[in-house]
Amino acid sequence: MRLSTGLRNHQLSGGSLRGALNAGVIRMYAGSAAASPDAAVPSAATMICEISVSSSGTGLGFEANAAGGRLQKSASEVWSGASTADQQVSWFRFVPPADDGSLSTTALRLQGTVAQVGADLNMSSTLFTTGATQTVDYFSIFQPE
Repeated sequence: MRLSTGLRNHQLSGGSLRGALNAGVIRMYAGSAAASPDAAVPSAATMICEISVSSSGTGLGFEANAAGGRLQKSASEVWSGASTADQQVSWFRFVPPADDGSLSTTALRLQGTVAQVGADLNMSSTLFTTGATQTVDYFSIFQPE
């Protein structure tokens, strides 16, 4: 996973990663990923699904305390969203709901890959179907030593 300049600066200035990401959403895209979390979403990329609490649009939450160097999704929340197209998803951004996807060095963003195995976000299938509910059962951010 890659952190935007804004998210790194937030942490380096005393802000928490949990505080920056709490109440955000995960936007999953088909097509080539943005060059960096600071870059604008490419015009050829298509947002296929937005993950929120129980597909409600409510921002996602994390556990109150990290453990073992990992910040994990709130176990009490169902993270889900409905697919808007029949396409292969390949990357995501974790962003505040108001993020417009434009070029920014101040936006609080986390960007990563999506695949069935070996990605930043592993899904049981990356081929999404229009109207199907997608669920993220496990999501954790690891902070290395």
